[in-house]
Amino acid sequence: MKKLTILLMLCMGMALLAGCGGTKKETAAPEASQSGEEAAGDGETSEELQEYAADGVGTYYLPAGWEMDVGSVEEPLPQTYVDFTNGDLHIRGVRFGMDAYEAAGVPLPADVEEYSQRDGVRRGLPDGAEFAYDDFGNYYTEYVEEGTVTYHVLLKGEESMGDVVLTYPEGSEVPDGIYEWISKTVLE
Repeated sequence: MKKLTILLMLCMGMALLAGCGGTKKETAAPEASQSGEEAAGDGETSEELQEYAADGVGTYYLPAGWEMDVGSVEEPLPQTYVDFTNGDLHIRGVRFGMDAYEAAGVPLPADVEEYSQRDGVRRGLPDGAEFAYDDFGNYYTEYVEEGTVTYHVLLKGEESMGDVVLTYPEGSEVPDGIYEWISKTVLE
């Protein structure tokens, strides 16, 4: 099941703009810890959050204990990614910068709503999956396929677009606040 989940995450992340390939890969340690209130700004959370800075992707706020792996691919389009694992929970963050959009010959989407309509994003979704805003401000879609729950969020950076894809086996216990943690992601 874990291998199927990882394979699904890899396929979805790579399909967002065009495909897969591989180059450099590095494992990084999380940066200094801070409280949920410090990481959240105005929001409140009782969970102690750790700042995980993924070079070339963005900054994520999760509790301590997540394994983090950062990498990039150049073909067919440049992108950077980060994979987080904690038991049955898997989070993949992907960032497409201006170099990817220039290579594809298309402009950077104006916002996440336009991004959600791009072929690369749509290609990775099952029929009927639609994006909407949740209570935490995430522009997301959620669905279940082959016993795996997927919570897929679209992000816009200053000159980039990205995705955060949380997957876990159906019926798994998911920590309270995980969708709020994802809403704190800052894309480079």
